[in-house]
Amino acid sequence: MNRALNIAIQGGPASFHETAAKQLFPAAHLQMVSCASFPELCEALESGLVDFAVMAVQNSLAGPLLPNYGMMDQHGLSVLAERWLLLDQTLMALPGQKLEDIKEIWSHPIALLQCCDYINKQAGVTTKETSDTADTARILQEGQITGVAAIASRKAAELYGLEVLHHNVANDVENYTRFVVLSREKSTTEGNKATVILSAAEVKDSMETILERVENGLELTMLQPLPLENPGQPEHWVLELEGDLAGEIAQALEALSVVAPNLNVIGRYPKAEAPLPQDRLAGCLSPIVKAQIELV
Repeated sequence: MNRALNIAIQGGPASFHETAAKQLFPAAHLQMVSCASFPELCEALESGLVDFAVMAVQNSLAGPLLPNYGMMDQHGLSVLAERWLLLDQTLMALPGQKLEDIKEIWSHPIALLQCCDYINKQAGVTTKETSDTADTARILQEGQITGVAAIASRKAAELYGLEVLHHNVANDVENYTRFVVLSREKSTTEGNKATVILSAAEVKDSMETILERVENGLELTMLQPLPLENPGQPEHWVLELEGDLAGEIAQALEALSVVAPNLNVIGRYPKAEAPLPQDRLAGCLSPIVKAQIELV
């Protein structure tokens, strides 16, 4: 019997990360290793505690999770695959609680951001950030906490015996998050998508090359500066390119390496079909880059 694959996820049972991991490894026997944070997830993978990790990197409403790209670079991790997951952000509370009883809504900060329109309409209700959506549901159930609702998946409501107060509370029912499979080993796959980290100077020097590739049929789906951890730290950007053929991506990376010799290719992997058009995916391209692309 083959041993189980140990997969690090952010959150616990019934979390969106668990669902994504099961979809990304459909034929494997999996042992989920729950991590309280994304740094803990990356450390678990880098240390060899787990075989792979599954991590969210982008949401269609909240935009890219830019610190996560920086962590991939910092820990020397590689992207092997990706998948988009439709999130069913659901408002839930202890059985017997009604919407008018709720004074606080708890959830992960990204989930709260995805549902801010709904939350802002709830008069007198405040929010509290937690480390995970599904784990928040568990805390409510175990603590028998009244006057508080959680935003999590329907699976979390079922697992922890909570009552659904409102379905689909995200700002848009088409609320998707992109998850990636991370490995300690560099991918040998010649995929039709690439994730690259470059210095700010290299982005400036390579912009003409990037725009040439866009003009010749590739799609630039991400170009954003990464947040700085320390003052005075060199600025880096994350770039993602997609094409129809793996060879097109290989040629583009070869051309980029000429003008940006220190670029770090985080991964080349098969692109997942985006569920929404690029113009409906929040915050993927910086305003300056958008303006330049429009001129191409």
